[in-house]
Amino acid sequence: MEPLPVKLKLALLLLLLLPGAVLQGQMPSGLTAHLAEAACIHLDFSQTRTLAALSRPLKASGSLVLDRDKGVIWALQHPVALTYVMGPRGLLVVNGDGSRERKSAREAPMVAQMGQIFQALAKGDWHALDAYFTVTGEGRPERWEVNLTPNAQAAAFVKHIRLNGGRFIDRIRVDEAAGDRTELVFQHQTMDAPLTGAEAALLAQ
Repeated sequence: MEPLPVKLKLALLLLLLLPGAVLQGQMPSGLTAHLAEAACIHLDFSQTRTLAALSRPLKASGSLVLDRDKGVIWALQHPVALTYVMGPRGLLVVNGDGSRERKSAREAPMVAQMGQIFQALAKGDWHALDAYFTVTGEGRPERWEVNLTPNAQAAAFVKHIRLNGGRFIDRIRVDEAAGDRTELVFQHQTMDAPLTGAEAALLAQ
């Protein structure tokens, strides 16, 4: 095999050194590090869940709070009220009537895995998912894509997860092992707005 010409070598080296260069197959920490700069992120979302057994998708909407140090609040508001709180003490489910119950990761595996993904985004620590996924990223910080491929343990529930974003998180798609699919689209995102009193109280429980 002939050696690469000097000019081509220099061009490839320059491409790797450019901060805006598109890199594929890398760990995504550098792509999403700017999200971890915010102590707290608030978002609204719309959710479309497509079930293999149903002809029409199920629509839902709600809000999401990512606090870098305290945890995640994933609140469905329509068509039913249901809130998942993922904090230092584990998973808390708050039902529409106000009743509360603790759940283990085994009892709610999809919710627990989504909580871990949200926390990885908030902290910029994708290595926290190494036990469950092979994590790769591509793009630039202003337009990135992160792909999660499950290992044998997580593959019982998830086939593939893709996250897209830029300055904020734009979209998450979850393809489940059973053939169902969930898509989350985010909007009205704000960074560094402090937790409300109610949010702080939920995460403290």
